[in-house]
Amino acid sequence: MHHHYNGLLKSLEPVSDLLIQVYIHEDLIGQQKAVVILDKDPDKLQDLVPMAKYVHKNKLAMPLVINRRFIKYSLDSYPLEFIDIMSSQSINLLLKEDMLSELKIRQSDVRLQMEREFKSKWLLTRQMLLDGNLSSRKLKETLPLSISALIPAIKGFFFLAKQPYPQTTQALFEQAALISKIDLNSLERWLGQSHYEIADAERYLRILNKLTELMETYPIDE
Repeated sequence: MHHHYNGLLKSLEPVSDLLIQVYIHEDLIGQQKAVVILDKDPDKLQDLVPMAKYVHKNKLAMPLVINRRFIKYSLDSYPLEFIDIMSSQSINLLLKEDMLSELKIRQSDVRLQMEREFKSKWLLTRQMLLDGNLSSRKLKETLPLSISALIPAIKGFFFLAKQPYPQTTQALFEQAALISKIDLNSLERWLGQSHYEIADAERYLRILNKLTELMETYPIDE
């Protein structure tokens, strides 16, 4: 995978003795992101400033900087974020210890976070649209942003079903529709639209409501 973080390791020299893994991954929208894993946090936040300056200068996404303890105690809180990272196209810039390859994630934690994500997207999307009086501008700002942020939660279906993760948004929504038995194919079309109607927003909210109801009683085999 070709990546854009060629100078990232150099920018991390002030914390080089703490580095465990530097991992670059690309989400389904095509945005590249970096994960920097440290043995422990540096004593001075100033040590991470060269990294921040590097990504700002090169207009890259700010890396997610976490440590060994954070991973150990966050798998129950943020399982979808780790699933999204692990299931993406990726490359290691530095690998002293692979902290991401064999994470022990529980199905019950994934189900619970999926339920929370679907509920929060429904609440926040409706609130944002109403705040903008359902204007065309607000629809254009809100719907693609909400759908993009929904992708990690949709990936949760593949974790629960123990199926391979799709590597395109079209395959993701089509195959998740088969697992969930909810029509999600409109999500792919809405991602690429430049104009939205109120009917699109209403249909999207109905989809989120169906996903929420599904996850409230979704069976798991733990």
